[in-house]
Amino acid sequence: MKDAVETLIKKFELDITTEQRECLCFLYEHLHLEELSDREQHFFINYFYKSETLRNMAAFALELADIMHEIRENIPAIEQAERLANGKEQRLYYERKWQETKRQQLKHHTTKKGNIFYVPFAEYKKELGPMIVCLEQSTGMVAYSELCKSMILPLFTTAHREKRDLYIVPFDRQIHVHYRFENGHLNLSDFKDFIEYKAKGEAAILPVLQFVKGLLKENQQCTEADIIIFTEGNPIDGQYLLGKRTKAMLEEMKHIYHAEFSVIAMHEQNFNEQQFWFAEKTFFADDAIQ
Repeated sequence: MKDAVETLIKKFELDITTEQRECLCFLYEHLHLEELSDREQHFFINYFYKSETLRNMAAFALELADIMHEIRENIPAIEQAERLANGKEQRLYYERKWQETKRQQLKHHTTKKGNIFYVPFAEYKKELGPMIVCLEQSTGMVAYSELCKSMILPLFTTAHREKRDLYIVPFDRQIHVHYRFENGHLNLSDFKDFIEYKAKGEAAILPVLQFVKGLLKENQQCTEADIIIFTEGNPIDGQYLLGKRTKAMLEEMKHIYHAEFSVIAMHEQNFNEQQFWFAEKTFFADDAIQ
């Protein structure tokens, strides 16, 4: 990958530093930029050269790479221990529900012509659902914007490898725009808009969760959707997460759409654990911020 980037830098006659070269190599590796046309790659390199935000994001991401690797190494072992201790019955329940749903779909789509049954077994295959990133863009998150966006960059690699759609949904009090990267493939226009999206004011959590439910409904043939929420930790409507209707909605998302929620909060002291009862995992960015 490094040789390919060096070739492109020479081809487009760009004068960049060694540190910028390392950042560009990181972006090429994680965003699979080699899949773009020469013209698109030239556009991206020029944008990288001009965008301080993108360069800072890549630098943050490089520094966080070791931390993220350690998390990926440790979390599966912790989760496995928890599942063995507490989660067997719940996991079996969800698995039975999924199997029953797929059997009903298989029965519905099976057709008969003469003495031949046409059974669409491909539809029975278990497919991974989308990765949906909810990125709080409140005034309080301005200082952490580049850090949060840098932590999202490696998710393109995961989505690309697992052939999953990656959604990025910035939110304040409501949803103004969202970005979909099909199977983790880069769309330069949406990516540029995502990089440049700015904070709008205060943040409310319920509108974005309702929006996510709509996205899951569109992808209901899949399972094991991942929802990752970047937040300062205390949205203005957080108390409503404890209400019966909201709890029912979140449980439905977990049971029907097999959604798993993770939260990345900026500061542990600002995080309201009770309000985010539905999260399977919570990470705090304090150390990274420092």
